Amino acid sequence: IGANIGIYSLYAAYKGIDVIAIEPDALNYALLNLNIRLNNFGNKIIPYCIAVHNTTTFSKFNISSYEWGGALNSFDNNLDHKGNVYKPIHSQGVFGTSLDSLTESIPFMPNHLKVDVDGNEYLILLGAKNFLKHKNLKSILIELEDTRSDYLQSIKIIEDSGFKLIEKTHAAIFDQGEFSSIYNHIFVR
Repeated sequence: IGANIGIYSLYAAYKGIDVIAIEPDALNYALLNLNIRLNNFGNKIIPYCIAVHNTTTFSKFNISSYEWGGALNSFDNNLDHKGNVYKPIHSQGVFGTSLDSLTESIPFMPNHLKVDVDGNEYLILLGAKNFLKHKNLKSILIELEDTRSDYLQSIKIIEDSGFKLIEKTHAAIFDQGEFSSIYNHIFVR
């Protein structure tokens, strides 16, 4: 969820894993599809240009910087990765659905979940309570800002679903600066 241009999706497909890649940003979704096609992974990766949220809704995908491979955008609100209000430079209409609804509709049940959405993680987790408890789900990699007011609530939802945090890390280049409180959290059942 938050596939961007598909780096992790392509790697998983290269390793033989079937992938559902979710990316609502129009520019990134175009590059994601080009990358899937250029790498001949059309039989391994199914891309969807939707947003994952806590409810099913048509809303705006608020873009902070309109560029190929861009990030730091948000769905159904204009809060940045730290929870602060920002003024979007563009808004794109996008359909959003919960992860529970999505996993009931796709052709297979995922074993691993990767979430990198720059701020809407808690809302995604709220709409994923059934999926998170599904016995097929083995691991979660989620990028979380540990200074957000909903940080501990996000951790609690995951842990209450039977997962244990085994690693919280980021690259050394992020030890200082604007992104120093953002970490990849790896949970396993």
